[in-house]
Amino acid sequence: MQQPTTNPVRGVACLGEPLVLTSDADPHLAGAQAGLHLAGAQAGLHLAGAEANVAAGLVAWGLPAAFVGRLGDDDFGALIRSELIARGVDVSAVEIDPTRPTGHYSKVTAPDETGEPQTVSRYTRSGSAASAMTPAFLDSPALAAAFAHASVVHCSGITAALSDTCLAMMRRLLTDRPGITGRMSFDVNWREQLWPDGDPAKVVDLANRADLVLVGADEALRVMGTADPAELRRILPAPATLVIKDGARRAIAVDRAGATIIVPALNVEVVEPVGAGDAFAAGFLAGVVRGEDTATCLRRGHLGAAVTLTVVADSAPPPPDDLARQLLTCSEQQWAATTVTASGISMQDGV
Repeated sequence: MQQPTTNPVRGVACLGEPLVLTSDADPHLAGAQAGLHLAGAQAGLHLAGAEANVAAGLVAWGLPAAFVGRLGDDDFGALIRSELIARGVDVSAVEIDPTRPTGHYSKVTAPDETGEPQTVSRYTRSGSAASAMTPAFLDSPALAAAFAHASVVHCSGITAALSDTCLAMMRRLLTDRPGITGRMSFDVNWREQLWPDGDPAKVVDLANRADLVLVGADEALRVMGTADPAELRRILPAPATLVIKDGARRAIAVDRAGATIIVPALNVEVVEPVGAGDAFAAGFLAGVVRGEDTATCLRRGHLGAAVTLTVVADSAPPPPDDLARQLLTCSEQQWAATTVTASGISMQDGV
């Protein structure tokens, strides 16, 4: 894992709900195992949750990151906290709820009708500690300190779906920006199962209040009725940058003037797709914080997503520094000829 930079770089604060990913069909059995094996590896438990994944991914890229949210006073909560700390994430702004539980989920992957891996996730998060977040949560002194040290505050549409109070908090976060001096990043992260009414207007409204918006082309089609970059910019005119993640094909960044930068995705032998979007966000934001140009930020995003696609867990470390530097600066031909598999990254010399 790459070590955090020693430069006085302002990092990223990620606000959301962390989860435990269980590998057992019965999540209650996994919960019992967590009490016996808090480290998690023996019980087949893993850190999960979009914003927690992004925070851990940023640290792996060598940048400071804080996670902001709420956990239950239970074994899953202790596991998440210890895992975030082990990965170098600042958890000083995490609140512990004495009565509400920590959320968790399990997932099953099988080929779809085209033979591509498709994952079905089963969540247990109703009434979770994170769902009790309210607009007043943003007034916490620890949270204010995390925001003050962040050049970017990152969040997603998932949090807004947890409860009415979480939705109100997200509106205040993105509108009033209490204590925030950096940019606001918002990943749409549309989850149909969390929005029973099927109305995406609330998420679109939140996205339009951010400075940077990330959205998958498939979810843009479901949420906004189009995946066309120009049409999406008309629907979301306010953000300075809109990034459209078009699966295994490419990623497109569009500014307010409509100028586009396109970087094709790497060739990847996919093991499991969940977590790739969060890894893309972590890589892209790592480039933003470092002040890199948009094309390089998109390449970082692709790199993070590619290595995560080759593991069963929701995250994977980025390539070593030297290899990452090669990939970020290589020619377009070399980039297009690069293949990522579970056994490593293969670049073709002299392309």
